[in-house]
Amino acid sequence: VTVGIRPQRFTKEFVDAGDTFTLTFFDGERKQEMGYLGKVSGRDEDKISKVNFHVVETEEGEPTFEEGTMVFVCKKLMETQLNPEEFIDPEVDGRWYPEKDYHHMYTAEVVAAYRIEK
Repeated sequence: VTVGIRPQRFTKEFVDAGDTFTLTFFDGERKQEMGYLGKVSGRDEDKISKVNFHVVETEEGEPTFEEGTMVFVCKKLMETQLNPEEFIDPEVDGRWYPEKDYHHMYTAEVVAAYRIEK
């Protein structure tokens, strides 16, 4: 898998801290919570508690959320930052990166996948 994280995101600190990370998937019933989590920084408040999510561990000891439906445990293979000189469409830079906060891209191997049973 490949995921992109902007440099100012609190999530980036967690991903950078270890060799693995998790991707947790949610059903459509969690759309409101996902919107909130995407707008508020965990640096500013305990947003996980605010949306009433509960952290649990995978068999590998990695964090995920009890409210999810599926989780991938991922082992980092590489990390690079997007380079605007490599954009094929020149409008991408101005449209998506007015602050020049280019995503860091992480490519990882999915080492485990679980369906979260309710």
